[in-house]
Amino acid sequence: MDGVIQDFQNAFDGKLTFQKDSNNNFLLSTPQGQLVTSIAAMISDRNRLLAYYVNQVDPNYAVGRMQDGIGRIYFIERKKATKTTVVGRCFGAKSTVIPQYTKVKDQQGNVYESTDSAVINQELIETILDKNGNIVYVDKDGNIVSEDTEGKIAKTKTTTYVDIMFRCLEKGIITCPAGSLTERYQVIAGWESVTNLNDGTVGIADESQAQFEQRRRQSVARNSKNSVDSIMASLLTLDIIEDAYVIENYTADNIDKIDSNPNKLSFELLAHSIYVCVYLRAQTKQSTTTSKETPSEQIAKVIWKNKTPGCALVGNETVLVTDDTTDSDGNCLYCNSRAPQYKISFDYAEKKDVYIKVMMEDSKPIVGDPVTLIKNKIYEVFTGQDGSKKPRIGSQIFASQFYCAVQSLGEWAKVICLKVGLNGVVDKNKVQVAINQMPVLDLDNITVNFMNDTTGA
Repeated sequence: MDGVIQDFQNAFDGKLTFQKDSNNNFLLSTPQGQLVTSIAAMISDRNRLLAYYVNQVDPNYAVGRMQDGIGRIYFIERKKATKTTVVGRCFGAKSTVIPQYTKVKDQQGNVYESTDSAVINQELIETILDKNGNIVYVDKDGNIVSEDTEGKIAKTKTTTYVDIMFRCLEKGIITCPAGSLTERYQVIAGWESVTNLNDGTVGIADESQAQFEQRRRQSVARNSKNSVDSIMASLLTLDIIEDAYVIENYTADNIDKIDSNPNKLSFELLAHSIYVCVYLRAQTKQSTTTSKETPSEQIAKVIWKNKTPGCALVGNETVLVTDDTTDSDGNCLYCNSRAPQYKISFDYAEKKDVYIKVMMEDSKPIVGDPVTLIKNKIYEVFTGQDGSKKPRIGSQIFASQFYCAVQSLGEWAKVICLKVGLNGVVDKNKVQVAINQMPVLDLDNITVNFMNDTTGA
C-alpha cells in the first residue's frame, strides 16, 4: 500500500493528504484511505492471478483448461464421463412395441432409457419344474403324469421377449448387477416385466486432475521405440485399455516364479523376453470399438510396433500380426502373400478382489445410514471418484489411504481400526497384487462394524 500512496503523492504533486490517528496508524475511513486500499487490493488480486497462471504452466499444478492445453501438446484429451449401459430383457405380449427412450429403473433407484425402439417377437421355451426341481411331465391331453408313463412329454411354457439396450440418465460409475433392473418406470400396454441377465457395462467419471496428469506422464515415452516404457505408453493411448504393465528380463537367465523375485511373478519370465499385461475397459467387453480389429489384434499390433527386435514375448494370449508397414507413398513394403507374420503374446489381467474391514467408534448422534455412507466413501476413493489416482495392475493398496475419506463424513466418524486384505483374509495394513492382476473392490467386500465404548463390542 505504501507504493500506491507514493504514486498518488506523485500524481497530485504531494498535495493529497493521507491522515493518521494518534498511534500513527493509517486511517482507512477517509476517502483517501478507501481509494488507496481499493486500488492496493486490485493490484494484489492481479498479482495473485498472474502468479496462479504462471504456476499453471507447470503440469504438476495445472488444472482445468490449462491442463487440457498441456495435454494437447502431448496429443491426449481428458477422458469425459460416460453412462452405464445394460441389456434389458423385456417380457410381454407378442408384437408389443417398446418405443425409444422408454424408461426403466434398477433396485438402487437409477433410471435408464432405451437407446432404440424394439418389438417383442422372440420366443423363449422353458421347461417347467416342480418345487423339488424335477421336470413336470404331461400326457397328450395336458394332464400331469408320472415320469414312468409311456408317451409322456415335458411340460413347457412359452414366453415372448426382446433384448433392448438401456442407458443410464446419469453419467459416472453406476453399477447395475445382474437381476437388478426390475422396475418399469412407465406403463406400456402388453409390456409385462423387465430384467437384466448380465451385469451392466459401468460408466466412468470425468478424469480428474491427478488422473489426467498421471496419464500425461505415462504418454511421454510414446514417441520412443524399443523400450518397455514406449510399449506401455502406446498401449495406454488405446481407448480400449484401462491399464497396462510391461516388464522385461534382459538377463540370460530365466526369472523364477513368485517366491524368489520382487515383482510377484506367478509364472517364469524367460531370458531376453518381455511380458505385457493389459486390463480392458468395462465398455470394451460388451460394446464394439471404432476399429475394425478386435481388441486382441489392436493390442498385439501396438506391442509389435514398439518392442525391441528379436526379443521373446511371454503370455497366454497369442495373436498373429502381419507386417503392414508402408512407404512414404502409402504402399505396403511387402506384397500380401509375402508379408512377414509374427506371433505376439501377452496377458489379460485377471481381477483380484480386495477386501476392507472398518471398526468404528459407536458415537452419537449418527446421521443417516452410517454403514452405507462409509462403504460408499471407501468405494469412491478406491475407484478414483474423489479425484485420486486409481489402483493399477500390480498396485499396493494401503489401509491408510481410506482414513481421511471416512473421517470426512463428520464428527461421528471415528475410525478405531481399518484393515485390507486379499482372498477374504482382512488383517493387513497394506496388500499388493501380482503384476498380472487388477485390484477391484465390490461394495459387498467392505465390512463395517461399530464398537460400543462401554462394552468393547
